[in-house]
Amino acid sequence: MSKITKIAKIDNFGIFQNFDWNTHLSSNPTQQNQAYDFKDINIFYGRNYSGKTSLSKIIRALETKTLSPKYENPNFRIELSDSSIISQNNLSAFTHSIHVYNSDFVKENLKFIHNENATIESFSVTLGGENQQVLDRIQQLKNELGSNEEICKSALYLDIHNKANEVQNAKTNHQNKVRDLDKKLSDKATRNSDSIKNQHERFGNIRYDKRSLEADISELLHNNYQQLNLTQIELFENTVRQRKLSTPPELSPYTLNFSSLITSTNDILKSIVGSSDKIDELKNNPSLNSWAQIGHPLHNDRTTCAFCNNEISDQRRKELANHFDEETDKLRDRISKGIQYLDKLLSNSPLNISFDMTNYYQQYHPELSQLQTNLQNAFAKQKSSIELLKKSLEDKDKKLFSELSIEHPQDHSTEIKTILERISQIRTECIQKNDQLYSLQNEAKNALRLDHIYLFLQSINYTQLTSDIDLAFEAIAPLEIELATLQTRKTTITTEIKSEEDKLKSEGEACRRIKNILNHDFGHQALSLEPIEANTTNGKEIKFEIQRNGTKAHNLSEGEQSLISFCYFLAKIQDDLDQNKKPIIWIDDPISSLDSNHIFFIYSLIEEKICKDKKFLQLFISTHNLEFLKYLKRLNGKKWGNIQFFIIKRNFDSSAIFQMPIYMKNYFSELNFLFHQLYLCASEENINDQNYNSFYNFPNNARKFLELYSNFHYPDGFSNTDTEKLQSLWGEHLVFTFTDRINNEYSHLAGIFERSFTPLEQPEMHKASFAILKKIIELNPRQYEGFLKSIGIESTTLDPLYIKLIT
Repeated sequence: MSKITKIAKIDNFGIFQNFDWNTHLSSNPTQQNQAYDFKDINIFYGRNYSGKTSLSKIIRALETKTLSPKYENPNFRIELSDSSIISQNNLSAFTHSIHVYNSDFVKENLKFIHNENATIESFSVTLGGENQQVLDRIQQLKNELGSNEEICKSALYLDIHNKANEVQNAKTNHQNKVRDLDKKLSDKATRNSDSIKNQHERFGNIRYDKRSLEADISELLHNNYQQLNLTQIELFENTVRQRKLSTPPELSPYTLNFSSLITSTNDILKSIVGSSDKIDELKNNPSLNSWAQIGHPLHNDRTTCAFCNNEISDQRRKELANHFDEETDKLRDRISKGIQYLDKLLSNSPLNISFDMTNYYQQYHPELSQLQTNLQNAFAKQKSSIELLKKSLEDKDKKLFSELSIEHPQDHSTEIKTILERISQIRTECIQKNDQLYSLQNEAKNALRLDHIYLFLQSINYTQLTSDIDLAFEAIAPLEIELATLQTRKTTITTEIKSEEDKLKSEGEACRRIKNILNHDFGHQALSLEPIEANTTNGKEIKFEIQRNGTKAHNLSEGEQSLISFCYFLAKIQDDLDQNKKPIIWIDDPISSLDSNHIFFIYSLIEEKICKDKKFLQLFISTHNLEFLKYLKRLNGKKWGNIQFFIIKRNFDSSAIFQMPIYMKNYFSELNFLFHQLYLCASEENINDQNYNSFYNFPNNARKFLELYSNFHYPDGFSNTDTEKLQSLWGEHLVFTFTDRINNEYSHLAGIFERSFTPLEQPEMHKASFAILKKIIELNPRQYEGFLKSIGIESTTLDPLYIKLIT
């Protein structure tokens, strides 16, 4: 069971603003390093309007689970012994039994006090008498329910506890698996140095995050993704790295008309020089004809043959001239020009068209490289065909007098044009890619990213991880169903227990209890509460009515209202006390407008009904009345455990809680305080820096103590002078010492003004205080022991001064 340790913070609630427990309540001076926190019994003293009721309203919120809307932005924190925190935001988290008596309790339950036409809320209490069958059933149900104590749970509560742990463990297991996968995904998405976000230039999207990764994973899983091969990866990598190129140069056109070459060549080959006037020997011997053709011009200026040195006759010159005539020259000229043209084709365009692959995007380089090779091969084949034409012309040059024919060489123009057209298409595509490069690079980055993610999923065994998460999640539902079944059974049992207990309860018994409390020795004999049947919106209900001497009471005094309200409160919480539920109880200033007898009556009710046998877990009582505070100090006994005292102080518009000063906490009255000062002087024989105040104040303290003590013994005006009272009670010697020396000289300086300029004479103070204590023992030893207890000394055997006083 968790106790209230402290009201750690009240930043905004009524008169409390920016209150901090640790700041305003320092450690207990008598117990170093121990916080001055709430104990079993806690007493608050504060003047009216200091904030006592505001504190009670904070605590009552734990009972009602609500706060009044009149408090704007309330803000407070209550710390429990299990280190949990209750604030205005989680009031329902506090589940322990708690009862608060304050003005709100009175307004909600005893409406008649403020409105005579209203009634008092009824409640039922457990009846006495025997109803063994019901009691046996209740016990049977409670046995099935078991104990809900933290350290000794049993039966159904233990099953619920264990099952709740299983549910929590299953949820934790699921959460851990989810968290582990989330970490892997977060690291891959953004956190690691090699994360996708940190490689945004390669994978795109500088704002990439875990949600982006999850979207990519979903795309991979739903589209039957096929991993990229090395060639595809290299192609996409090149596209990502690609920079925008200039427009590739346009290719030279292929203009060769091969068919016209064949036609013109055939024309030459079919041409024949006329046979008349031709030298047969030369006509029939091409080699010899060629030799003669070369030598003929060389002999124009010779008369003899340069070869054989024979004379060249005119006839021979004429024959040779006819043989090598103009027609022959023309044919030979055609052949020569044809050969020259073919040689030009072989060495110049259009059979030497080329291109630079660096002007094209790299993705086309493999194809362009092949096209380039194919183009050169086609040009080589076309040149071979032209060489055949050239060779036929050269042959013709040797056979001018014969018609020649050759098999037409193959024309490779179509192949060349096809290759050039493809290159031109690639050039066009490159031009288009200049405009599409951004989108193409994005597509490449996306493809590379998806492939990278695919490999990542394989490396972490993503499918197995998600399968484990699904299985862990599926394991939760059956356990939750089992837990819900157990909790439903618990609800059924508790409902049945309440139903059975209701059979043992009665509003009439509640009234009887309240009347018994009111009719206590010092209570109110004439007032009582009686159950009546009242019409409400829910039908007829039992309500309570205040009666005075058997008839409805009117015009209740404030004191009567306070008595009835508090007696009603005690009767209402009695079941929790009797059934050992150990409730927390907060009582806010219950003695309003009560006289001394009834103040003691309220104290006696608290002592008997609440504190007897310590039926509470914690008790809090606040008051503005010093007389009531005096009685409450009596609760600081061994019977009820430890107690703590607080004072509530208001400073203008803000209040705070402090430790109660020692002079208020330790002394029941001024007489006890004065006795303690006399005791200190009698115990000390030398003045020092720690006790000099007791000696310097001794004359006034002693005079007041003797006057109070003497008047207590002679309250009827026994003598007309204080000296006669002192002489009668204390004896002649003590009176002389006190009146002639201490009282007249030390307590009053008139007439002996020079005394104030000399140090105090300590021995006389010690002697006088010793004599006073000794006389108290002579008059009433039991009273002396009572004085000792009031200053914290439990018996005369623990008093080091006592032996000296009685000898």
